[in-house]
Amino acid sequence: MHHDPARILLVEDHHLIAQGLQLALKAHGYVVDVVVADNGKQALAAAEDVRPDLVVLDLQLGETTDGTDLIQPLRDLGAVVLMLTGVIEQPRLGACLEAGAIGVASKAESFEEVLAKVRRALEGDPVNSVAERQELLTALREHRRDDKARLAVFRTLSQRERAVLGFILDGKSAETIAEESFVSLTTVRSQIRAILQKLGVNSQLAAVALARSSGWSPHTE
Repeated sequence: MHHDPARILLVEDHHLIAQGLQLALKAHGYVVDVVVADNGKQALAAAEDVRPDLVVLDLQLGETTDGTDLIQPLRDLGAVVLMLTGVIEQPRLGACLEAGAIGVASKAESFEEVLAKVRRALEGDPVNSVAERQELLTALREHRRDDKARLAVFRTLSQRERAVLGFILDGKSAETIAEESFVSLTTVRSQIRAILQKLGVNSQLAAVALARSSGWSPHTE
């Protein structure tokens, strides 16, 4: 399936972890390149350069890059993608499998376990057990269902109420909202009352907390 020796690219945002793994893999006869990347551009540029058989990809690169978005572009370059991550939230790991990663390995595992997974990935064998894959994909499905359920209550708001809640999220007072919207304070107060009632909360603070924890914004569908 690959030329010998296999070429592996480690994409990691921690130099030390990458170095340790590189040494371990090299000792097993693999050709190993490392890119310490904190964004997706750097990772893809390195993969285009190296054309690896296997990319061992960190799920969280820097503050903002979610490695899940890199899986398909890396596969398009002909690489197999194995996630190596400190992330333990099952829905996120399930999303990696859904996006086409051959498997997931944890940074908490021993080098031996990670090496075994690398070997299996290069041979095209299952990296995680069927039960493990099922568990992660089920967690992803349930997470999506919960998200939908949490957001459903916000769909009961009228367009105007959504806008008002958006202003409240921005920390604006009823007075400011009234001034900026050219409506009376009484109108805004009754809109706020309607919002609280629909969301089943009894204060603006609680409405804000619910919106934040649900990941709602005025632009959420």
